[in-house]
Formats: sequence, structure tokens, C-alpha cells
Amino acid sequence: MSSKHHSPDQPGKDLRQGVVDTRASSTADPGPEAVRQPEKPVDPELQAARDEAEATFARYQRLAADFENYKRRTRQELADRTQYANEELLRKLLPILDNFKRALDHAPEGIDRNWFEGIKLVARQFEETLQAQGLSAIPAVGEKFDPTQHEAIASEETDDHEEGTVVEEMQPGYRLHNRVLRPTLVKVAHPRALKS
Repeated sequence: MSSKHHSPDQPGKDLRQGVVDTRASSTADPGPEAVRQPEKPVDPELQAARDEAEATFARYQRLAADFENYKRRTRQELADRTQYANEELLRKLLPILDNFKRALDHAPEGIDRNWFEGIKLVARQFEETLQAQGLSAIPAVGEKFDPTQHEAIASEETDDHEEGTVVEEMQPGYRLHNRVLRPTLVKVAHPRALKS
């Protein structure tokens, strides 16, 4: 470059005060000596090396993207495995919870009230322990029948409820976090048949 033209990162000796050079670089605004030169033919070996480098870089980018996807999938699978690690154990404990509730519902007359309250407390503690593991009951009675959460095992003719409404819970259903562990067994309302 001539002494009159300085790039922005080199301090100029004869810059005028108050004038700011806003060019990003000397290549953004080439000087008069940067006149277009006719392109020289590229050496075939150099071109082959460039093509190979571009292909290698593209392959690297694909592999890097695949590896990031793999890491993301692995993290998700690990999180799911951790979240649902107790699924099989909880599935096996549900019949015990059902039997506990049945026993409390059908307690004989004349038993010691203090003993009965103690057993109810144990049942509540058992239920709270299961809830702490992510178990929650699926609401049923009064809800619209949902085949993803309910299993209809009976129907009832009635005009008191809208068609498809759950009118009775036969066996409670549970979900573990967002996954249905056991569907609720229900009785579903349907309108009375019209008599001709």
C-alpha cells in the first residue's frame, strides 16, 4: 500500500483529526492497485486436495451432528430409565395396595377402633410412599371415558349422565409420572334404548 492509505488497525501518521475510517478491513474496500487480475489456472493436484478437504470437512460435520444427536438420545434414555426405574416394582405393589383398601372397606363390626385407626395409618403411609415414587391415581368417576386411561368393563343405561361418562370405578388405575401404569376399570354410561 502507499503511505497515504492505511488499514484501520494500523495507526496512520497523517490521519486528519475528526475523520473516522469506517471500513471493516482493507479487503472490504480494495485500493486502486487491487484491480482484477485474470484468474490463473488452478493446479489439478491443488484442486483435488481442496475437494478432498471439503469432502472431509463435510463428513466431519455430519459425524459431529450425529454424535450430538446420539448424546441427546442417550441423555433422554438415561433420564427415562431413572424416572421409570421402579415401574416393575410398583406394578407388583398395586395388588397389595388394592387388598389393603378392600380389607379396610370391609372391616368387621365390633373391632377395636384404635387398632383399626392404626391399620388405616399404615395403609396411608404405604400409599404416601408409593406417591413419593411418582405414583398417582387416575381420576375416573364423573370424567369422560378416555381409552388411554380407562378400561370399560361394564356399561349402565342411564339418562342421568352424558353418554361416555364414567359412572363407577371398579378398580383404581394409576400412572407413574406421565405413563399409565394400570388403567382404571370402569363402568360407562350410555343412553337408554328407545322403546318402539
